[in-house]
Amino acid sequence: MTFHPDTLCPFCGLGCGDIAIDRDESGIVPRPTGCPQADRLFRRSAVVPTDARMSGAAVSCDVAIAEAVRLLGASRAPLIAGLAADVDGVLAALSLAERIGATVDHERSDALFRNLTVLRRFGWSVTTLAELRNRCDLVLVAGPDPAAAFPRLWERWVAPEPAFVPGGARSVVFLGGQPLPETVQCLGSRIEESGLDGSAGQDLASIVGRLRTALAGRTAEDDPMTALAARLRAARYAVVIWAAGLFDGPQPDLIVEGLVRLVRSVDGTTRCAGLPLSGADNLIGANQACGWRTGFPLRTGFDGGAPLHDPERFAWQARLRDADVTLWVSAFRPEIPPFTTDGAVIMLAPPEMAVTPEPALFIPVGTPGIDHGGDVFRADSVVALHADGLIDRGLPSVADVIGRMLMALDQPTTVKEAAGC
Repeated sequence: MTFHPDTLCPFCGLGCGDIAIDRDESGIVPRPTGCPQADRLFRRSAVVPTDARMSGAAVSCDVAIAEAVRLLGASRAPLIAGLAADVDGVLAALSLAERIGATVDHERSDALFRNLTVLRRFGWSVTTLAELRNRCDLVLVAGPDPAAAFPRLWERWVAPEPAFVPGGARSVVFLGGQPLPETVQCLGSRIEESGLDGSAGQDLASIVGRLRTALAGRTAEDDPMTALAARLRAARYAVVIWAAGLFDGPQPDLIVEGLVRLVRSVDGTTRCAGLPLSGADNLIGANQACGWRTGFPLRTGFDGGAPLHDPERFAWQARLRDADVTLWVSAFRPEIPPFTTDGAVIMLAPPEMAVTPEPALFIPVGTPGIDHGGDVFRADSVVALHADGLIDRGLPSVADVIGRMLMALDQPTTVKEAAGC
């Protein structure tokens, strides 16, 4: 048995680098981390099917790539979605999109664009996970517990004693009257009562609005929001955390707008910053790569011969209605969101993926940080991390497969031999 200590986890976006992995002839198994995502997604069998499938029937990788090239080359409205791959895989997908005039979007981009919509309109002041851990003395958590999507957030970034706060004093306040989840138990005495238990029936936008009113000095002295506003202004370095992907309601960007304005108000008298969390399955890396290549975020199309960005028209859910061929890329986890389309689907995904109905083409690919090395971005957008491969199961990377498609598109009469599928 081989032991891999301090393995980087590429899944949720926190970039935890302390995952312990055991590897033997049967595959790899993580030692318990307390993170349900790492404990489940790092568990992989050494023996997996490596054949591609065409309408459910096993075919060679050469045949599958030739058929993918035929479908994509003849497509009038192609879509490249999912886009859950390492940076090299995303860059390869962008090259393919430019070559065939496709639209690109990440399957988790809704959370990202709830934040970007506000950033475009108002700008914002945000911080990093390292600043949160080392310098923040007051954490204000807005909305549902972010640990539902980022399981080890509290354990790794808030519970440790801050390096640059006198006495190591740090408090955490949850904005709203919801019962505190079990995930915050590791915070212990750091949790500070907000006095907002009576607000449980209010929506988050209203609660944020009340706090902004208190910051403007327009609430009564006995209002809990008045005390919380004073607490924010007295902090040395307050950080407001939210995970917009967990917000309910028809206009979640209005909640984000309220939080951004709240941060701006507090930042006028003391140091205060936001920490918007999104980024599972290298969402941030996909957005960064799209920016490098096109100058635009995700939800960009190439069908006009040059990149065009439209956050509503080019959202993958909207484009599915018109797409005649969809290339779905999902390298990190063996599950995808439910979707329907009248067009053909070409799927690049781990061999453990169970798909119903069967796509026109299924090409198994490796997972970055498991089957091959790859670069991913952390959820705070500032750090790129390299995840090393752990096991060779004979699976190519997304970049390998799409690279072969690009070669075949340039030389349609020959399917070039490359790393096997």
